[in-house]
Amino acid sequence: MRLFSLADEEGGAVAVMASDAAIDQCKIITVTGPKEGVGKSILALNLAYVRAAQTGRGVVLLAADPLCREELLHWMGMTQFGTISSLKDLVDFYARAGAGQRAVDLVRGKIAFSKAGVAVVPLGFQLKDVTGAFDPKLLHDFLKGLVHHYDIIVDTECAYALLTFFLEISDGVYWVTIPQRPAIAATIGLFEDLRSEHFGLDRVEIVVNQYNLPGAMPVGEIERYFSPYNKKIKFRLPWEEEIPEAANSGNYLIVNNSASEWGKILRFIANHIKEVKPKSSARSVVDLARHIEEAGSFWKLRGGAANGAGPLAGGEVPAGSLTSRPDAEGAADLEWETNADPRWNKMKEEIHAQVVSEMAMVKVANETQRQQKVTQIITHMLDRRHDVEMNREEREKFITELLDEILGLGPLQVLLRDPTITEIMVNSCDKIYIERKGKLLLTPLRFRTDDQLVEVIRKIVAPLGRRVDESSPLVDARLKDGSRVNGVIPPLAISGPTLTIRRFSAKPLGTEELIQMSSITAEMVEFIRACVLTAKNVVISGGTGTGKTTFLNFCSSYIPMGERIVTIEDVAELKLQQPHWVRLESRPPNIEGKGEVTIRDLVRNALRMRPDRIVVGECRGGEAIDMLQAMNTGHDGSMTTIHANGPADALNRVKTMCLMSGMELPVWALHDMMSSAIHIICQLSRMEDGSRKVTSISEVTGHDEHGVKIQEIFKFVQTGIDAEKRVLGYHAATGVIPNAFKAFATHGLEMSDKIFKPKEQK
Repeated sequence: MRLFSLADEEGGAVAVMASDAAIDQCKIITVTGPKEGVGKSILALNLAYVRAAQTGRGVVLLAADPLCREELLHWMGMTQFGTISSLKDLVDFYARAGAGQRAVDLVRGKIAFSKAGVAVVPLGFQLKDVTGAFDPKLLHDFLKGLVHHYDIIVDTECAYALLTFFLEISDGVYWVTIPQRPAIAATIGLFEDLRSEHFGLDRVEIVVNQYNLPGAMPVGEIERYFSPYNKKIKFRLPWEEEIPEAANSGNYLIVNNSASEWGKILRFIANHIKEVKPKSSARSVVDLARHIEEAGSFWKLRGGAANGAGPLAGGEVPAGSLTSRPDAEGAADLEWETNADPRWNKMKEEIHAQVVSEMAMVKVANETQRQQKVTQIITHMLDRRHDVEMNREEREKFITELLDEILGLGPLQVLLRDPTITEIMVNSCDKIYIERKGKLLLTPLRFRTDDQLVEVIRKIVAPLGRRVDESSPLVDARLKDGSRVNGVIPPLAISGPTLTIRRFSAKPLGTEELIQMSSITAEMVEFIRACVLTAKNVVISGGTGTGKTTFLNFCSSYIPMGERIVTIEDVAELKLQQPHWVRLESRPPNIEGKGEVTIRDLVRNALRMRPDRIVVGECRGGEAIDMLQAMNTGHDGSMTTIHANGPADALNRVKTMCLMSGMELPVWALHDMMSSAIHIICQLSRMEDGSRKVTSISEVTGHDEHGVKIQEIFKFVQTGIDAEKRVLGYHAATGVIPNAFKAFATHGLEMSDKIFKPKEQK
């Protein structure tokens, strides 16, 4: 069918539009190759003319040449006309107009079609025009709007930013190469790069041009290069003397030569395009944010947008087409998504089993090699499957999830990568909560089954020599990063296996961070530092999740570097900075009920290790009596934490735990031991808004017939809650000068007593 130029509106020119049925078959086809001179441009041009003749509608041939060489325009004998860069304003208008605005109205008078129905649209005519032409948003809007009415054939270079964009947006890709080792090697290198970025190659077909030239690589040898990508040579184009002659004479339509073998193969390719299934809208999602970033780098290399000018600097990206990005500090603001397609999980299980089978026969030297090998196997499996169609984003998500499942902790791995999450709570296989900034949030993430969750718990505890089964359904453990783990499985967990992971900052919080978070004041820090340096015994008290371990890490940072420290914990999670540090960890009984080593056993043993200070992660039983004895027998400066709601409650808890030890001591003896062993009590609280604060610092002053006496040195005064539900208040000194203040001067520490005075008295 003949098409006239849309440029001559007054001459009555009419563009023949495709019917509704034909519109559904419009496609975006990309023709590219590993380098110049492989014959892709002449192929793209001839395909455009054959496609126009087949469908009876126009074909837009996009010349995506960043060097603006006008090769296609020269062959067609066309003058300069509309370019992508010159259509920017119109494309923006079209995008705002929505689906009701026809693409034919957009190009009317702007794009020239030949009588055969082919229009060539280059990026631009000069390099300065092209600098801003490869704006992914502009191209995305232009092509997605135009493909409702016209077929689009893209002739593009293998420049990475261009290639990845068109690979993702195209319904079909024809990769043209020649039978020479450099071209094949370049192709394989690019395929590896694309695969590493999770681009699927399922829509890519291999076309070998000039296969019959003397000295050409045999077809069988070439196919061996492509076999790892599940690719075979789909089409072989011969070299013919008429082809360069036709190009030189301007007779570019080789397909019109009925005697040409090249033209016959070309028709086969055109017929193959008819069978290409257009991507569904769900599969054609384009990560414009990533392409904008790649495009910026692409043009910076050419000196174009080096200063961030032009459309690349801040183009608005359509909602819904972006993936989540970490912020500048690496804290990902994630929106966790799950795939509801049952085929997704079924395919995971199938590929997982295949990976396990193949890895059983592979030896790897380290975890890095293991991950690379597993990724390679998964990618090969996906390349062989055509039952589930995936775009780049879904493919990347699938590979990441399966890697997390095989090598990590399944759906929890994405949460562990987010440093803003402080706690992960798995109530059952389909209910996973997190704590972020003190608030509990339900995520859409889930395990497939209870068995998968139990396997994750076992994967955590196995490296520590621990087990979890029906005979031992409770387990405490830690991750490699020091996160504390607690797991409970049936029959104790009625609703299914549960898992709790308490996470700690990779970098211990320092003075500035705590002050900035309003958890403490500079005056309180100065006092605590002096207490640690003068070897005062410190008890840190607070409820669950108030930050006791974090604060214990902070206090221990003031211990002098030359002192020998022994830490004792159920699960090792303290991160001291001193070099002379010994870590001890308790051990549960084995399957026969033997071999248990308790915290109390370790405290007793620590006394024989010549420690300067003993730090117990948490006292919650009879070890409290041994801790008090250690504090009273030359191990001043020791520290521990306990669960209690206030300083007075903390002392009562210590007394109760001492009675749990089985030693029948009179109460007055306990009071005497406690008052001489414990010097400072720091109380921590988690406020209503999720923030954590040191709400009280108290000093033990002695005891009487009523119990151990304390005096508060600093306190937090809450004054209210603002409109955003944030706690309002301030830290203040009580006006009491502690007895420990005298010892500070004795040890050469300079401190003014003004820090103990209320604000109005300073």
